[in-house]
Amino acid sequence: MNKFEYLSVLVSIIIGLAVSNLLAGAARLIQLRARVRPHATTLCWMVVLFLINVQVWWAAFDRRENPDWTFFAFLLYLLIPITLSVTTYLVLPDLGDEDAVDLAANFHDTRPWFFGLLAAAPLISLVEETLRNGRLPLDLDALFRLVFTGLSLVAMRQRSERYQLLNAWAVLLLFLGYITVLFLRLG
Repeated sequence: MNKFEYLSVLVSIIIGLAVSNLLAGAARLIQLRARVRPHATTLCWMVVLFLINVQVWWAAFDRRENPDWTFFAFLLYLLIPITLSVTTYLVLPDLGDEDAVDLAANFHDTRPWFFGLLAAAPLISLVEETLRNGRLPLDLDALFRLVFTGLSLVAMRQRSERYQLLNAWAVLLLFLGYITVLFLRLG
């Protein structure tokens, strides 16, 4: 087992927990459908978060040829799936056995934390990539990460339900375009 294989296990566990939380949350929403009023913004973000987590796992393959892992370099890289994993827990309230679940209220209550973490993840990835490669990437991938960060920071401050829904759909479409352009093939 090489360094990448060993270190990727922890990354995979964290991403797996995030994806598991999203899928379990989706199943629980179906089970509680009589007591949960749908909230399109939350549902859209669940899809986006699923895609982001899969993309982070997919992009981890690029680290396979990095022979220079240090504890702090790995810790910095690990912050990316950690921040995204926490967002998967913020996007949905605890779906216990309450009489009613208010997805919209939960979204607006956690909005600053949710978007703050979403804004942090691509910035952390840019810092990690810059330190790993010795230079700031100046490409379409870096531009997307900066645009995503900007959209997240604006959404953090916006209270408008309409804006939040339009932003969620715009980010979903933007992210689908991003993974289509940059990640259709492995390596």
